[in-house]
Amino acid sequence: MHHQPHHRTSWKTRTLPISVLILFLCLAGPPVSAQRQRTEVIGYFPSWKWAQGDHAMTPQTIPYGKLTFINYAFFVPLPDGRIEGKDTLGDARYIRGDRNTGIVGTAHRHGVGVVLSIGGWEDSGNFPAVASTAELRTAFAHSCLDAMRTYGFDGIDIDWEYPGYPGHGGSPADRRNFTLLLQTLRDSLHLAAPAIGRPPVLTAALPAGGAQASGIDVRSIAGYLDYLNIMTYDFYGAWDPGMNHNSPLFPSAGADKARCVDAAFRYYRDSCGIPPGKINLGVPFYGRTYTMCRGLNQPHGGPDTVHFDPRGAVYSEIARKKNSFIRCWDTLAHVPYLIDSAWEVTVSYDDEESVREKALYVLDHRAGGLIIWELTGDMMDDGSTPLLTVIDATVNFGNSHHH
Repeated sequence: MHHQPHHRTSWKTRTLPISVLILFLCLAGPPVSAQRQRTEVIGYFPSWKWAQGDHAMTPQTIPYGKLTFINYAFFVPLPDGRIEGKDTLGDARYIRGDRNTGIVGTAHRHGVGVVLSIGGWEDSGNFPAVASTAELRTAFAHSCLDAMRTYGFDGIDIDWEYPGYPGHGGSPADRRNFTLLLQTLRDSLHLAAPAIGRPPVLTAALPAGGAQASGIDVRSIAGYLDYLNIMTYDFYGAWDPGMNHNSPLFPSAGADKARCVDAAFRYYRDSCGIPPGKINLGVPFYGRTYTMCRGLNQPHGGPDTVHFDPRGAVYSEIARKKNSFIRCWDTLAHVPYLIDSAWEVTVSYDDEESVREKALYVLDHRAGGLIIWELTGDMMDDGSTPLLTVIDATVNFGNSHHH
C-alpha cells in the first residue's frame, strides 16, 4: 500500500476558505440544543359518533391540518386473539369502501398518520386472556397487521384499561403479559415494515398514575413504544363524593396532589424514568356535570342528564349553554368551571384558556405532545373547532419560537 508522505498537513491545521466554512455552518443547521422534535397532536376519532346526526364530524370535515395523527377508536380484541371493529356501520362509513374518501386516504393526502386504537374502557375484558399465551399474542399481532394492510393504518395504539384491573378480568399476571404482548406486536410490526413501506407506530393509552398504573411495568413497556399516551382526564367525576376538576393541570386547594396532569407527567418522567419526549398528555374535549351542587368540593347528586346529553357533556354542548352559567377560574388548578345556582348545577370542563395552558405545559416540559379525547367534542354548529384551533396555534407558535 502506498503511504502518504509524513510531512503532509493534517486537515485540522489547514485553514478552509471562508466561503466553504460558511457553507459548512449552514449545512450543519442549528445547535442540537435548539432543535426540537415536532409536538404531536393526536386526536381520537370514535367510530360510533356517526349516529349523532347533523353535526357529526366526517372524514371531509376533520381539521387534518391541525393534527399529526388520528387514532381511530376502537377495534376490540376477541377471545381467539383476532380484532374486529366496535361499530361496523361507523367502520363502513369511515374506513371501508373507497379508501380515497375515507379517513385514512384523506388523512394521508394531508400528511397525517392514522393509527388503529384497540380496546377502550368498555372492551378491555378480553385483553387478560389474549395476552396470557404466546399463541394468542401472536394471533393478536397478526390480526393487527391484517387490519393495517386492509385499511392502510400507520400503526397500532393499545388501550387496555387496565392491566391488573379486576373489574375487567385482570390479575397480577397482566403486568408481565402486557409487556410480552407489546413485545410480540413490536416484533411483528418491525418484520412487516418493509411491506408497509413506512415505519409503523406503536403506542399505548396509559392511566394517569395511581392504582391503575401499578399493574403495568412502565419501564419495560416503554422500550417497545414510540409514545406513551397518558389519559390525564377523569381525575374526578360523579363517582367521587365531592365535585372537583375533570382534568386539573395542578392540584386545586385541598385536592389530592396526585390527581392532576402535572403529577401524572412527573410520575412517568421521574418515577418511571421515561424520556419526556415519549410522553403525550391527554386533553378532554368534554366535561363532567354535577347536580345539586353549588361549586368546587361541594357534595352533589350525580351527573346532569336533564340539561346535558346523558352520554356525557361534550365541549360544543357546554359552550352552547355556558351563558346560563357563571364561569369561574381555578387559579391553582389552571382550569375553569361553571356554576348555575338556579339549576344547582356545576360543570367541570376545559375551554380555550385551559387547553392553551396544557399545550404550553407540554412545550415547557419538552413532552412529546397531546392526545385528545375526542375530536368530535369540539365541533361547533358553524363547523369551527375552537379548542383544537388554540392547541394548533400554541404548539405551532411554540415549535418555531419556544425555547
